[in-house]
Parts: sequence; C-alpha cells; structure tokens
Amino acid sequence: MNIELLKTFLEVSRTKHFGRAAEVLCLTPSAVSFRVHKLETQLGVSLFTRHRHNICLTGAGERLLPYAQNLMFTWQVAKQEVTQSLQQDWLSIGASASLWEAWLGEWLLNIYHKRPELHLEARVALLGHQGLIKEQHKRQLDLLITTEAPKIEELTSQQLGSFSLTLFAASTTFVSSQRPYIQLEWGNDFHYHESRLLVNQRAPLMITSSAQLTRQLLPATGACAFLPSHWAHSWPDLQPIREVPSVVRPLYAVWLQNSDQRPLIRQLLKTPII
Repeated sequence: MNIELLKTFLEVSRTKHFGRAAEVLCLTPSAVSFRVHKLETQLGVSLFTRHRHNICLTGAGERLLPYAQNLMFTWQVAKQEVTQSLQQDWLSIGASASLWEAWLGEWLLNIYHKRPELHLEARVALLGHQGLIKEQHKRQLDLLITTEAPKIEELTSQQLGSFSLTLFAASTTFVSSQRPYIQLEWGNDFHYHESRLLVNQRAPLMITSSAQLTRQLLPATGACAFLPSHWAHSWPDLQPIREVPSVVRPLYAVWLQNSDQRPLIRQLLKTPII
C-alpha cells in the first residue's frame, strides 16, 4: 500500500474537489485523479461518484475512510518514533515506581539542570524488573535502574551506590507484633529480609510498588512499611520502629553491552543518584 494514495484519498474526501485537493497536496489535478484511480484499481471498487461540481464518497469509500484515517495516524506515529530513535540524545530509562519516587525523580531534575536539551523517556516497572529486562533485550529500553544485578552475559551492570530502608509507621500506638504491614517492591531478594526481620508473619495488608502511596496510607491503616530512611527528614510524622534494624540495599545501572547509547549512559551516570 502506497501511503501517498491514502493521503490523496483523504484529501479528496475532505475537500470534495480534485482541484482543491491538488492545491493542498502541491500536485496537478490529473495527478490527483491518477492516484485515486490507482487506489480504486488496487481495491477493485469505486471510491467516489463524480459529477461536474459534486464529488461524493461511494459506500465503499465511506467504509474505507475510517481505516485510511487510522492508517495515516499510525504512519505518523511510526515516523515520529523512528525519528526520535535516531536522535543522539534520546534515552529510555526504566525503574520501579518506588525508586522513581524516592531517588530517580530528583536525579532527573539534576540531569536536566545540566542538559536541558536532553530527550528522555521514564518507564515504570509495574511487576518487578523482569519485564524491563526483556525490553532491554528487544532494544526497547536503554537503561535499567534496579536493586538487583541481572546475571546475563549480554548485560553490563554497574553499582551506583546503596541506600537504606527503615521500617516506619505513622504512630507508635500499635504493638509491633500486632501492627499490619504494607509490602513494597524493593527487589525479589528483599523478601528474605522482610521474613527475617518482621515479627508479624501475617499476610500483608497490601502489596504495592508505590512508596508514596504506602506513606499516605500509614496513618489511616496503622500499618508499617519499609520506606527510604531519608524520608524521616521530609515527613516528620514517620516514626521508625526501633526494634527492627534498617536494611541497606544496593543500586545498579544495567544496559546492553553493545548498546549504541553507551556513551550517553556513562555521561548520565556521572550525576550521582544517591
């Protein structure tokens, strides 16, 4: 299918005039007529009824119209995506919602202060980071920020530092062993620390990937959750549960070894995340 034929068809259906369509498309009326005829030949139907001063869509033309509009829209989106992928400073970054909320949002602010012309796409991993790793293999994601370094030959991992998680509650009125618990996504191996440190082994009150949502729910639920330790300075209402020690987690950057974006990735990682 020649996309220019559909473009011509849509313009004629809009203007209902071959001459005006030709002016918009910067073509001659005969070229417009030729394109419409070629499209009709490919489809084996007539698309317009032609009278001296009246051009209307046939039944077949009416049926084609929404498909032609959708195809043109898809083509424009495809061109935009391809153009963006060719830009030197276009980069897609993926991480869990909690990492975005606790550290990576501020990291991006610092990066844009230095490079306001940069084009970035920020993706949130909804169900762990495995989906984002698959996207990296398909070259749909350039950089993954995670708490676990994948043991895959094609991927390069660099530890960026570490961060601390503290078990917080909004008040100290509950006995720790009776307090509900909200489980956050801090990596698969973090569940080992949870089961080892928590006295309360009941099912979590809620499982979520959002640290901000968890913080907001602590007062109403009376629950506790592992949240970034530095949040105690930002939200004084967070009360650490002293009998449970904090947990230190590593933070890694992961990218394809043969990624075309390696120079840009290494430049961005010079800006500290933690």
